[in-house]
Formats: sequence, structure tokens, C-alpha cells
Amino acid sequence: MRHSFLIPNAKPQRAKTEKYPVDSELSVRCEELEKAFTEANQRLHLILESIQDGFIILDRNWVLNYVNNSAAEGFGVEAKTLVGKNIWERFPKYIGTIFEKSLRGVMTNKKAARFEWDKLYNTLNTWEISVFPTSSDLVIICRDITNRKKLEETLRLNVERFSKAFNCCRAALFISRLADGYFLDVNEAFLLTFGFNREEVVGNTAIGLNIYPDLSKRKELEHMLQTQGAIRNLEVTMQTKTGIPLTLTVSVDRIILNGQDVTLGTFTDITERKKEEEIHRENEERLKMAQGLAHMGNWAFHVMENEVFWSEELFRIFKLKPDKHGLDYEAYKKYIHPDDFERVTNITDTFFFDGKLGESAVFDYRVILAEGSVRDLHTERTIVEVNAAGKPAKIMGVEQDITERKKIEQQLELHRRHLEQLVEERTRQLADSERLAAIGQTAGMVGHDIRNPLQAIMSSLYLIKIDLDIMSESEEKNDALQELIGIGEQVSYIDKIIADLQDYARPIKPEYTEVDMLELIDSIFQTVNLPSEVMLEVDIDDSPKIRTDATLMRRILTNLVNNAIQAMTNGGTLTIHSHQDKKTDENIIEINDTGNGIPKEAQEKIFTPLFTTKSKGQGFGLAVVKRITDALDGKISFVSQEGRGTKVSLRFQQKI
Repeated sequence: MRHSFLIPNAKPQRAKTEKYPVDSELSVRCEELEKAFTEANQRLHLILESIQDGFIILDRNWVLNYVNNSAAEGFGVEAKTLVGKNIWERFPKYIGTIFEKSLRGVMTNKKAARFEWDKLYNTLNTWEISVFPTSSDLVIICRDITNRKKLEETLRLNVERFSKAFNCCRAALFISRLADGYFLDVNEAFLLTFGFNREEVVGNTAIGLNIYPDLSKRKELEHMLQTQGAIRNLEVTMQTKTGIPLTLTVSVDRIILNGQDVTLGTFTDITERKKEEEIHRENEERLKMAQGLAHMGNWAFHVMENEVFWSEELFRIFKLKPDKHGLDYEAYKKYIHPDDFERVTNITDTFFFDGKLGESAVFDYRVILAEGSVRDLHTERTIVEVNAAGKPAKIMGVEQDITERKKIEQQLELHRRHLEQLVEERTRQLADSERLAAIGQTAGMVGHDIRNPLQAIMSSLYLIKIDLDIMSESEEKNDALQELIGIGEQVSYIDKIIADLQDYARPIKPEYTEVDMLELIDSIFQTVNLPSEVMLEVDIDDSPKIRTDATLMRRILTNLVNNAIQAMTNGGTLTIHSHQDKKTDENIIEINDTGNGIPKEAQEKIFTPLFTTKSKGQGFGLAVVKRITDALDGKISFVSQEGRGTKVSLRFQQKI
């Protein structure tokens, strides 16, 4: 292919026409062509002088026919000093170089050549030299490619670094096509994480590899990438080639690589970390539960920063809303009980400011909470860090709410004292029991011998009374009758004492029969003298019959009726009420008097043997009542108020 070049500043030569005259029309045409040629040559000159590339034209004799300004500046001379000069003579340093060899090769072979060279000018730049042959000369274009070479080197280094980072990264990395999701490359960590080899992954998709157990999650990731352009540390659940579940965080970016729109992503395996976090969370929950059960909270005090951190339970103990930080020392002191303030602050100040590493302080104290309640706390504090001067830098401690424990300790102390009293009481009762046992044995032995003379005395009194009844009335007769009545009362009293002793000492074996309470109460008042100033009221319900031991029941009621009558020294009302409790199915008998009542200090002892509030009596009556009631599987209780009377209640379960 032939090339032709316009030589800048050259003028076209008009052809000589001597044989034939020049036609006027042709002459005009030639002038126009000459003008156009000149304008084109000027435009070419302007273009060649304005470009930054060096432009050189050499003829076949290696003479420089044209050198533009950029090329001349590179040589460090003016262009006019180079035009017309032989290049090898002007620049002998180029002889034997790739520059000379390339130019001669193009001149000989008539084939264009391109090469890079950094020795063209006296610079450190790199030039891309393009040589084009024409029919009569060579056109040389010199382009400065230094910046491009630097960019290419930078790109090469970046690619090399990226490749090393990509393959050496411990996180699983992948590059995939955005359009269809096919993996273009993955690193070794990706293969190890999911258990595949490279041939299985490259050219395949995540769906094809079945690493998403839930495909909806994959679609969600695609949607996020499309809408947000990137994904950062999103936690996902995936699985290995063999189906082992994995917990991963995924980050994905869209990038252009080799002209393709691709995704660069990373999977970070956090499966073990999640397990550790779960274990840590469970341990935290257990710690909270343990602290809650023990009512114990922990704290840490960073002395230099004056920062205090409280556990959730400690906020609960102080009935405060949980916060990032706990109360500082000054705020905490406001809660200390005034009676403990000086002691606690002295211990704490000394410990906080002068304590040694590993030193501990253990003590109990009280706090007053915001709503006014007082709580007992047990604290244990230890210095775990000191600064360069050996002063406390970090102190850790626990506060345990021991309020309930203190209450229990107080109750235990009360119980201990009560038990001591009970032991003393039981010891005394044992001594009394032994004495009563001896009395009972004596009563059993002598009771029969005493009662025989008493019966004889009673018979003699009866006969004497008969003899007196037939005598004529006289003052002596009346006096004798009164004496007989007195003797009879004393004999009855002696007989009652013996009966009480024997009843209390001997074994009681009830014999249950059906008893009509109305008849039983009527029989009592055949032997009990009811004073005229005492009014009797008897109230029996519609079912008066109960199963009990008639003799024992008569003994109980007789004693209680006698006590009631004796309590009403100035008269009153005696009420006997017998009924059945439908709810508990119990037979209830109540004896109520309006007498003097039982003194408050004596009420706890009225069922105790040998205890009596009367000037005359041995203190066995109510003790016998209690013992017989217990033998009948009953319960006895009373309510008494001094000056207003006493109400005794007997409760017996129904017997079948």
C-alpha cells in the first residue's frame, strides 16, 4: 500500500505547458486546487505541531525531512536544526540500538513495526515507537507511555496482591457472575468450608451446589444486592456438601472485573462462635438465675475512671431500674443505714484507698431503699488490680440480700429461747408427772381404804338424819341437822378429791353407747345443787342423741357445771348448748357462765394438774376434764373475760 505525505511549508510546482496554450477555465481550476492544497498543508502542519506525540519523517537516505515540536523538544533542540540532517550522523548514539534495527527492518521489509524503548530521549520515560513505511520515506510516531506503564504495573501488582489475598484469606471468598450466579473463582477457604473441590464449584451455582437449605434466603440476598448494591455482615444459615449446618456471615459487593458485572463476596464461618455465644448466654442466664435465687448481685469498680458496673440482680436488690452503670460511691453512701454509716464508710474508705492487691473485706450492714424499707446485706469485696503506685485500680465484690436469712435467724433465736423454756417446762412437768404418778399410785392404793370409812360415815349420817327427823322440833334438832349437812358436804368433798385423783391416774377406756344429751344433762342436776340465784338455760338441737361414753361425759359436764356455778358467786346465768356442726360433722357442747371469769395470767395453766385459782381445791378438776376429753378423741377450748364470764367449748367427732 502506498502512502503519501504533505511536506509542511512546501509549495506545489506548476507543470510547464509550452506546446499548448492554457485554457482559461482550466487555469481557474488549477488555482483552486493550488489554494486547497495549501490550506490542507497548513491544517496538517497545525495538527502535527499541536499533538503531544513526537512525529518524524525520514527519507530513504535517513535524512530528517520533518520533525514536529514535540519530537524536537524531546531531543532538546529546535526542529529547524534537525530538518535536512542525517539522523545517524546527528544522533550516533542510536546506532546499534533497537531503534536503528527496527527502522532499518521497516525500510527493508516495508512492514510497520511497534516497540517500546526508554532510551529515545535523555529522560526516564518509556516511549512507544510506531514506524510506518511509505513508498519514499518512513513515518515515525513516538508516544510517551510512562504513565500507562506505571498504571499497568500498578494493575499487575494489584492483581497479584488480590490473587494472593484472595487465595490466602482465611475467610471463604468467591467471585460469581451477577447475571446468572455462576462461580468464576473461589479460594481454598471456601472449598474447606463447604467441603467441595474446585472442579465442583467453578462453573456451578449456589443452587446447584445445594448449599442453601432454604432457597428463599438466597432470593432474599439477591433482592438485597439488587436494591442496596451491597450486603454487609448478614447472618445466614447454610450447609456443607454433606448437609452439616453452618452459621455464616456474608458480605457481598458488585464490581466490574474484565468488563463483566460480577459479585465479590465473603463467607465467615461463625458456627463455633455462635455455639460459644449460646454457651455464654446460657451461662449468663444461669448466673442471673443463681444470683436471683441467692439474692446476690456482683459489681466492679474501676477506681481511676470512677466507673461502677452492676449486675441486674444488684439493681433488683436496690429496687432500681437496670442501667449501663451502677451507683458511684457517693450515690451508694446515701443508701447506707445511719446506724451503720460510720462503720461501713470507714471500712470502705480504708479498703478503696489503702488496700493491697488480693486484700478482701467481708462484713454485714443495712441499707434503706428509696421506698423506706430496710434490707440487710452481706458484702465481700476484693482488690483485683492495682496501679503502678500499688493503689487499688479495680475492685470487685458481691452484695447478698440476707434480710430473710436475718429474719429466720431471729426466729430461730426466738425458737431456741422458746425451746429452752419448753425444756424447762417439760422438765418441771416431768417432775410433776412423776409426782402425780406417785400420787396416782398412792390414790389407787389408799382410795379403796378411804372410801370404805367414808361410806360408813355417810350411812351413819343417813341413819342419824332419820332419827332426827322423827324427833320433835327444837333448836337443838335444827342445830344437829345443820351439823349433819356440813359433815355430809365435807365427806362428799373428800370423795370428790379421791375420785379426781383416781380418774387422773387410772387408764381410761371409753365404752361408746348412744346417749340422749337431754337425759344426761337432767341426771347431772339431780346430784348438783343449783343455787336459786343462778338461772339455767339448756338448748339441745333436734338430734339430741350422740355416741359417747355416758359415764365419762357425765364426769366432764359435772366438773364444768360445778366450776361455772362456783364462778357465779353473785348469781348469774348458766347456759348449756348442744348441737351438731354440719360443716365439720362434729358434736359441740358449750357451757357458758356469766361469772367472774378466769384471770388472764392463769388462762394458760387452767388444765395443768395441781393448779387452781380457788382458795379451796386441789387443782385436779379441769385436768381430769382435759384428760377425759382427750380420751374421747375430743377437743376442749375456752374464751374468758374477767368480770364477764367464761365459755367452754367441747368438740367431738361423730362415732359410728
